[in-house]
Parts: sequence; structure tokens; C-alpha cells
Amino acid sequence: MSYSIDEFHFRKSPNGPLPVFFFSHGGPTFADRNSPRTNLGAWNKTREVGEYIRNTLKPDFIINISAHWQSDSKNKIEVAIPGPKEDEYIKNNTRSNRITEDENALIYDYYNFPAVHYRNQFHTLANKAIARDIVSTLSEDGYFKAETRERGIDHGTWVPLRVAFGNTEVEDTKKLDIDVPVVQVSLAGTDDIETHYKLGQLLSKYRDLNGSIILSGMSVHNLKDTHAARKSGQKLFDYVEPFNSLLTGILTGPSSEVLPQLKQLPINDEWKTLYKKSHPTNEHFLPAVIGAGISRGDECKELYSAAAGAVGWNIYRWGKTDQQGL
Repeated sequence: MSYSIDEFHFRKSPNGPLPVFFFSHGGPTFADRNSPRTNLGAWNKTREVGEYIRNTLKPDFIINISAHWQSDSKNKIEVAIPGPKEDEYIKNNTRSNRITEDENALIYDYYNFPAVHYRNQFHTLANKAIARDIVSTLSEDGYFKAETRERGIDHGTWVPLRVAFGNTEVEDTKKLDIDVPVVQVSLAGTDDIETHYKLGQLLSKYRDLNGSIILSGMSVHNLKDTHAARKSGQKLFDYVEPFNSLLTGILTGPSSEVLPQLKQLPINDEWKTLYKKSHPTNEHFLPAVIGAGISRGDECKELYSAAAGAVGWNIYRWGKTDQQGL
């Protein structure tokens, strides 16, 4: 059957709402299993989740929200589609190698990495019909202004998905690495926690339509301290493990307390210093907030936790699975 980027037929999930996953995605080196910058445990767990999604859940499409795309206003959400204006997002004069015109372009939005990370490819189908439906869903109650934008998918999307679903042993498989469409949705242009929880609540309907929703950020992300650690050799900053534990405690606690406690992080006297050290800017934290909103109160489980330097590598799942370890 031929594929049309302008068409999509949603169906009800045959086995109930699909579980939701949060990945800590690292940088482009995360796709290199043997890189000293890669957390091997996070790589292995991300791969395990990807195999479960592909082989057991068998979704009809994937929605991803990455830390690396934030709109320019508080209530504005953008949804990526291919088109000529995606060239505005080209970084490092590097274009991805499309194998079909219906493919998501890759954005190489990182600098000063080994050349292989600008040659790596990850081939996924875009879908304008899904994107338009997401825009309609997010615009329904007037809280958000949603629109499509011609844009590729950034490394916060394609790098962890390449680990989850692709073949990282080769630079380019020259074939589709996932056989279902992938659509990236932006963050809102605000650091407000409740706004992003609301975004998750509105996106949750796609769990019922056989869509796999994957959030991509970091449980701790302090870029300034990360650079300092590489120069000094410091192995671990003292705030990383405590915030990993605090975040897990909130997300896995009683569902009625999750949003109130997340909103307390920037203002609670006991938590705010830890929070600001762990997330000087909170774009890598917000995807976890969205995941909590998508969950509709379903159980959250920490699938993996690690700390290194000034980053946290936690991985979470909301909803039911039938596989041990997930």
C-alpha cells in the first residue's frame, strides 16, 4: 500500500491506552554505545524500551516532545511538518540524506562534535494529517494556540529514537528506521510547569488511538557545570543524585499530589536551590512534566537512574506494561 503524508486513519488502541515513556537523551554521542560520554545503562534501557514499543505495543504512530524545541510565546505550540521553510533550521550547513520526500529532515543542532555525528542518519516518515489533528486537539478549548511549522526533527528527538529503534552500528541504513510516522511537538514558550502539564493532558487522547508518546529531556541538566566538569575532571556534582531521587519520589507518588509538588519545586524553601542547580533553565525538565500530564493518573515507574557530572539519566514509564523490567 502506498503511503500518503496527507492522510492518516486513526483507530482505537486494541489493548487499551498505550504506556508513555520519558527518556534522558544526552547529546549526539548518546547514539554511540561505546562513547565515553554515553551512559551505557541508559543506552541499554532506551534500546529495551524501543524493542518493546516496536515488537509488543506496535503503535500506529509516534509523538515526541523534545527539550530542544520551544515556541516563542507562552500558549503557543508548534507541530513539525516537512516543507521548504525547514531550511531555516539547518545547522552547521548539514542536511540529512532523505530517501523519500515524505521523510522528516534531521536538524544537527549541536557543535564541535566528531564528524561522524554530522554524517549519522535516521529515516522516519512525517505525517501532515497527524500534525493537523494534533493542532486541532490542542486548540479545542482555547488555552493553546497551536499551528504547524515546516521544520525537521532535532537531536532531542532523533538521537534517542535512533538508540531505541535504529541501527547505531552504521551511519546510514538507507532505509526507514521506523515503519510508522513520527511527529514532533514543541514545548510552549514558557517555563511554567502547569502550562506543560496541561499540554500533556490534551495530548493524552493519542494513547487511546494507538499512538506511542515519548518525552525526551534529562532528569538533571546543568550545561555550565557539565563543561566545568570536563575541564576539571569532577565526576559528580552533589545535587545530581538528590534531585534524581526527589523527581522520582514526586512522579511515582500519589497521582493527586504530582502536579502540586511539581509546582512547588521552584518555590519550596527545601527544594528550590536543588531545583535551580539541577535545571538552571528547565526545558530538559518540562518533558517529564508533560509525561505526568499525559498519564491521567496512571502509575509512574522509574525504569533507570544514574548520575554523572552535572546530568541525570533517569528513564520513566507511565501506564501498564506486561514486560518485566518495564
